[in-house]
Amino acid sequence: MWWKSSRGGGSDAAPDLVAGQLTGSFPSEPSPAWSIDAGSLGGTSFLSPQGSEGRYGAPGGVTDGETLVTIVGDKFTSVGSAHRVVGVNTRTGANWKFDEVVSGCADTIVDHRIACVGDGEVHFLDTRNGAVLASVDAPSQSTEIAFNGEAAFMTQYAADDSVVFHKITESGTEWARRLTALPEPALGSGDSSQFTATDEVVASAGLRTLVVSADDGHQIIAGAGKGEIGRFGDGSLALETATVSGMAMSDQRVRVVGRDGAVSDLPGESAIVPSVATPGQRGRFLLDGLYVNREDGTSTWSTALTDIDRFGSRIVLADDREVVVFNRASGDYVALDPTSGEQLWTSSSGSTSTYSGHAVTDGERLVAPALDGGVTALDLVGGAPVWSLSADAIGNVPVAGSTEPRPVLTFAVGDRLITMTATTITGFAPTGPSAIVPGTTRGDDDAGGDEAEYVTPCGLPPVFTPQSFRTSAGGLGVTMKVTAKCPGGDVLYGPQTRITITDGTGIVASGNFDFRRAPVAVPSLDGAGEALTMELTYPPGSFFRLPDTLDTQGADTTGDSGRYLVDCDKGPAPGAPPKLTAPRSGTSASSTATGPSFPAGADVTASSVGALRLQADADRAFILANLNNRWVAQLSSKRPGLVAEGRTWTDPAILDEFLALRLRFNDVRLLWSDEWPVFSYRGWWVTVAAATFPGPVEANNWCRAQGFGPDNCFAKLVSTTAGPERSTVYWK
Repeated sequence: MWWKSSRGGGSDAAPDLVAGQLTGSFPSEPSPAWSIDAGSLGGTSFLSPQGSEGRYGAPGGVTDGETLVTIVGDKFTSVGSAHRVVGVNTRTGANWKFDEVVSGCADTIVDHRIACVGDGEVHFLDTRNGAVLASVDAPSQSTEIAFNGEAAFMTQYAADDSVVFHKITESGTEWARRLTALPEPALGSGDSSQFTATDEVVASAGLRTLVVSADDGHQIIAGAGKGEIGRFGDGSLALETATVSGMAMSDQRVRVVGRDGAVSDLPGESAIVPSVATPGQRGRFLLDGLYVNREDGTSTWSTALTDIDRFGSRIVLADDREVVVFNRASGDYVALDPTSGEQLWTSSSGSTSTYSGHAVTDGERLVAPALDGGVTALDLVGGAPVWSLSADAIGNVPVAGSTEPRPVLTFAVGDRLITMTATTITGFAPTGPSAIVPGTTRGDDDAGGDEAEYVTPCGLPPVFTPQSFRTSAGGLGVTMKVTAKCPGGDVLYGPQTRITITDGTGIVASGNFDFRRAPVAVPSLDGAGEALTMELTYPPGSFFRLPDTLDTQGADTTGDSGRYLVDCDKGPAPGAPPKLTAPRSGTSASSTATGPSFPAGADVTASSVGALRLQADADRAFILANLNNRWVAQLSSKRPGLVAEGRTWTDPAILDEFLALRLRFNDVRLLWSDEWPVFSYRGWWVTVAAATFPGPVEANNWCRAQGFGPDNCFAKLVSTTAGPERSTVYWK
């Protein structure tokens, strides 16, 4: 489990919702708003920042309601030096990467700050942009780290079986406290552990449970333990302790550490604390199968589920209508009556025992990992499936040596549903209005006592106004504000709705969108007072431009350069329109184009030439500042009419290749050979990777590592002063 800590209100400031839930609803299958592939960030997989998970190759992340922080690298964070921490803006998909070795990060983000450790240093980072706030020395032989906003904390195990706790601020180590005469550890492998910090305490859970003061490091709890820590909504902790003598365990207790550091004990072996809880269920948790109140230990019922206390079981939601449990023993999600413990429904699951990324809720549905590696939405009242996303739709492919994809992780970050696989992170915008509190229903009060208003099809296409552009592994993402031209709103429900964006230089993007599976209600500006936000994704082949050649001055009907004209052709109507209520203020929708589609008379070649010229102009300043007189890897050189690689190259094909390389490597740049004296021939579009190398040998080694052949990637010196001689080095 990952926990959120925010002192500035954040997305949890919404008074009617509870911490940890989605703030937007997902009544129908969403389309990706953006996606990020590990390869585009220089790695092969995404890994959990929590040391005890990442070292074994498990994915995971930590979020604060705005940013998802994870690690990208090779198979295990404990092997090699290729691992880097990355942050993803979950609304847009924009991301940053901290270019130092990182083996783990804290499980909390506080006030947009996180602490990470790697290569002998603790790094304090701003999660909004990856900026380094401070880097200080870390204790040796220590990989797990916690953070409470004031300081980072680390543990260091010594040969004499003592443990040293370190408090580390942005100025350096504030104190180090050694704990000696430690109790016998619990029996087991010790593979699983958790480490966290609050304002008052620092807690480590593994074969031993150790808790010290965050202020001065004095010992508060020491006993044999287990590798899990439960965290209540108010920040209190639940830890499992025992006394070990030989092969026997006795005096098993769950110790609850309050926000003020006070400790209370309840007899029992296993505690499962809800990840999301409504006010009526806060402070309740499963203690050896009993649903108890942490304040006095009283229980209202005992679950009939066998082996519910097995490591990895979770309460993903507790509200006044149902308590939804992930039963690790059976692999099922089970809904229980909160007053009696009676089983309400059961659904098979694809979840794992990871601490983070379990099922999330919008108050009406549970969005959970599915057995096939995809995601399914279950109705909370009866458990019936509502919609599903396949493993392919979220980029969940089997890892090397396996024929089946691993279970996906899901995160609720504001109104965004985020999925994470070993190789792909995908963001989904809500398909319905604002979420509701779990355990409640959308009754008459939700509509203010008025009858629902429905939108009706409009004979004119909606008005689309671009707000922002971004790229992801899925293509070009465009955030649009959409309003209807008719007072009764509009409905997008056709299978071939073409949406084309142009500016004064040509086509920006143009594709067909299929709204049959997820029709979209569009408000009239007069009726809603606020436009619908729509996230449109144009896959490769349907877009011509990248965000660094675009601005967001808004839609325009004149087609002047720098302004956008958005043309929507609804296409054929597939029958009667669906009955959709008028969207509420703040509603979002998303859709991905099924492929390219261009209006009659569109000059695709001219748009491609214009896009190539704009891109080379945009990249020139970067190249002069960062690549000039440096060795890089040249990935492509093409001109119209060239016959190579089994085809005759055209301007659109050259542009498509460049854009594909840009999506794959996140940062490649385009040059026009006429403008650079290191090229012998004129009229060639040249693509280079933005990474620089000490010499040609290193550049060619990079080509090998990326899987290129010697004809497609080789070392090139970029320079405004050197000639073509000795500026190209090939390899075999």
